[in-house]
Amino acid sequence: MNSLNYKGTLNFLKKHCKLLCIVFVVSGLVSAGLSLLLTNYYKSQALLLPSAVNSQSKSLLNEGDRLDPYLYGTEKESEYILEMLGSWPILEKTAIKFNLKEHYGINNGPAAGDRLLLKLQKNIQIKRSDYLGVKLTVWDKDPKYAADIANYMISELNILRYKMKEAKADSIKSCLEASRQRIVDEIDVLVDSVAILSHDAKMYNPEHYGDRLAMELAKQIAAGNTAGVSRIEQKMDSVAKYGHQIANLIGQLELKRKTLQTWDEHYEQAVLDLNAQIPTDFIVEYATVSSKKDKPKRSIIVLISALCCTLIAAEVLVVREKYSSKEQDATPQEV
Repeated sequence: MNSLNYKGTLNFLKKHCKLLCIVFVVSGLVSAGLSLLLTNYYKSQALLLPSAVNSQSKSLLNEGDRLDPYLYGTEKESEYILEMLGSWPILEKTAIKFNLKEHYGINNGPAAGDRLLLKLQKNIQIKRSDYLGVKLTVWDKDPKYAADIANYMISELNILRYKMKEAKADSIKSCLEASRQRIVDEIDVLVDSVAILSHDAKMYNPEHYGDRLAMELAKQIAAGNTAGVSRIEQKMDSVAKYGHQIANLIGQLELKRKTLQTWDEHYEQAVLDLNAQIPTDFIVEYATVSSKKDKPKRSIIVLISALCCTLIAAEVLVVREKYSSKEQDATPQEV
């Protein structure tokens, strides 16, 4: 027994084969009986693919860089979904919706919230699939509870994304409204200024008006009409005095109107993002009620328990024979 070899092992197994078999069978029966006391858990899974587009206005209203609203997301979008699905707002709403504290048998106390969170993290698994999808798996002793919890978390994911987008889109909309109103007020001031100057100078298009006066002046000079020439020169002095001011105001007015048109487009995009409740993600598979349990794996438990007990029994037999042989070797010396 001092060294372990193939022949010694065979001899050991032959000698104690019956006892080891009895230990294997008995431990298997005991572990099988104990495993029946374990609660059955049922599994439900939901699968979704993230979208590459988070802003619907960029896919519907943007003329230059229009994005495909049906384009699937990349690894980055999948990581965002993982973070949001496992966030406390969704877990907390799920726990309240299904009264999971009572369902899991958690008593109220100072650490009740921590125990509930640990139980949720144990019974809910969120991971990325092989093809950049997100798989949500829920275990529960009630198969309908497992399916309902998974589907509820998927619906809450869309609500959470909409609320996050709504908070930002509302701020953008408010800023655009304030900026747009300022541009409208400036346009009104410019329109009033152009109207007043044009009325005082009796001209409404200085550029074309000056050309017509120059042509009329040439005709009056050719005709020798001194009074007409003097009258036209007075008007040309008025054009020289007010014309550049009116032209400058008209130029500013055109630029402001172009800016207002751009702001109207941005404002429409912000309103669409704020009001559109279009689902962002692609739900490939909703969770369904499972007809068979997923865990515990009783056959594996029984097999591992029986093997472990048999190995422990074999170790005890090895130790016992080792000390027995030492005592037998020491007895002749003492005599």
